[in-house]
Amino acid sequence: MKINSKIFDALHNAKNVAIFCHIRPDADSLGSSCALKMYLEKMGKAADMYCDADDISINYNFIKNVNKFNNPILREYDTAIALDCADLGRLGKYGVMYNQIENRINIDHHITNDNFGMVNCVVNCSSTGEILYNIFKAIKVKPDREIAMALYAAIASDTGCFQHSNTTSDAHKVVGQLLRYKFDLNKANYFLFKRRSYGQVMLMQTALKNLKLYLDGKLAIMFLKSTNFKECNVSNNESFGLVDYCVNIEKVEVGILISEIKPNLYAVSVRGKGNVDCSKLTGMFGGGGHANAAGCNIFGTCNSVINKLIRATRKFL
Repeated sequence: MKINSKIFDALHNAKNVAIFCHIRPDADSLGSSCALKMYLEKMGKAADMYCDADDISINYNFIKNVNKFNNPILREYDTAIALDCADLGRLGKYGVMYNQIENRINIDHHITNDNFGMVNCVVNCSSTGEILYNIFKAIKVKPDREIAMALYAAIASDTGCFQHSNTTSDAHKVVGQLLRYKFDLNKANYFLFKRRSYGQVMLMQTALKNLKLYLDGKLAIMFLKSTNFKECNVSNNESFGLVDYCVNIEKVEVGILISEIKPNLYAVSVRGKGNVDCSKLTGMFGGGGHANAAGCNIFGTCNSVINKLIRATRKFL
């Protein structure tokens, strides 16, 4: 993996670091952030982590330090590092703070990244976690069991438990190295891919009831309103994995989950298979991501958002 050499100088010179992950955080963003914090501390540096999220799913509690987001111990920072963010907007309310810090680094694996940092390390690979592993390896400060578990969470989740098309031999090799640190693999896989609260199961039931097919069965859309999350006593960050039920339907080429964030604003998760580039589809609405997995936010009513997505998807089928 080719890493921007300026990253090493920037990390070497950093003393007090602010780490930023994206809104609606997933295991790649969270795991990468926690791994980087621990790694920087092994290098004798100090780091705080920020995420524009009301809460973080308890499914990620197995990652060390995941409870330390937005609880700063430092008063000022000389370096800001954005992880797993394709553009500045993905930092949400912390975008302004990021831009105010003198030295700004951007580490990401999304093909739609717009290189918004002063130093950019954007590599088309499985995950941001895989990039960090290679950075750590080059610096030659050995990880430990907790860092290895955090990086595994990042890589395993973003590859869909090594089932997505972004799964490569390099990703497998990295995980093979991480497993040497003998972290609790069963625990990590349980929380990443199996564990569901009763509320999450009820939310799944609601989402499946709202699932409909369009465009001759090639497009599947399910939606969740904010009241659905409240009724199931779960946060709007607890819908991960639901969109896969759409795209896994036979003959479906594009699966979409629409989740109401607040009145007239919806988060859209898109999954694809075949020849549809999801990043281009979500790019029509200011979003981005990968060829088979992408997302965006769309304003409107639930019906108008559905209609917009149907019209946009038709152009790619």
